[in-house]
Amino acid sequence: MKIEENYSIKDINSLRINQLAKYFCSIETVEQFLEAIEFSKLKNLPILFIGEGSNIVFTKDYDGLVIKNNILGKIEHDERIVEIFSGENWHKFVDWSLSNERYGLENLALIPGTVGASPIQNIGAYGKEVSAFIKEVKSINTLTAEERIFSKEECNFGYRSSVFQNKKEYFITSVVFETHLEPCIDISYVSLEEFFRSSPKDIENLKPKDVFDGVSSLRKIILPDHNIEFNVGSFFKNLILEEGDFRNLTKIINVPYYEANSKYKVPSGYLIEAAGWKGNGMKNVKVSEQHALVITTNGNLDGNEIVRFADSIIDDIYDKFKVKLEIEPTLI
Repeated sequence: MKIEENYSIKDINSLRINQLAKYFCSIETVEQFLEAIEFSKLKNLPILFIGEGSNIVFTKDYDGLVIKNNILGKIEHDERIVEIFSGENWHKFVDWSLSNERYGLENLALIPGTVGASPIQNIGAYGKEVSAFIKEVKSINTLTAEERIFSKEECNFGYRSSVFQNKKEYFITSVVFETHLEPCIDISYVSLEEFFRSSPKDIENLKPKDVFDGVSSLRKIILPDHNIEFNVGSFFKNLILEEGDFRNLTKIINVPYYEANSKYKVPSGYLIEAAGWKGNGMKNVKVSEQHALVITTNGNLDGNEIVRFADSIIDDIYDKFKVKLEIEPTLI
């Protein structure tokens, strides 16, 4: 394992933010992970784990050790339960699962990032969340080097949230998934159903691979390629409003919504577009022309430019609609 100093993180974060890490290393085994942790303790350094850098925003240089997770592998426990090591690419795992008749994850195709990152944000798309398929999460405490297995209940999953957002001392080594033995097609999410109804596919006879391919195609249509227009996917969370706040919002603007558990989920992108931000911005950063939830960069900026731009959107949405947007990716 090689530890580098004053390392540019531009090529390991999908916004291509140009900041430096005081130290950087890449790990491929748990043993290398423990070696990196020991180095950080000797130097009294904070540590930051990074997978594909697709859900993180560096706001400044990182005065510590950035550890890139490249721990790969999988263990098939039985026909339903499979353990995937945390450095594996998420989309490739979803593709593999269908090829091996492990069903249910197809709605989550083409989400960028690693398997290890998936429980942290409880990634979701088209009516599904990864938490529905997680049996347990295996981790190591970076302070004590002790292993800990979190059950699904202990993960405390919520909308784009989990216990790991507050327990940052835990490094996720692998995630154990429990998938379905039989296909369980679900295209009830409005935009996904509309996509298939406009396609030549017979929606009554869709197969999981059809959904996987459809979701991948739909995401490519509505979201910019993060390798070309640098982005982290959705920059803002969708709004989850209490009834009173929702009623106040609808006095200002009619919005699409989804009601569940006496709360109202409102697409933040709808408000951002209604406020005139879609396709607009500044020299180095703007709101995507394809999707109003996505902020894109040209790769020639520092993290503070993005945060200032995002704050201006948040302030404008509040001024116009009296609701507060929340940033989805992790700010460092």
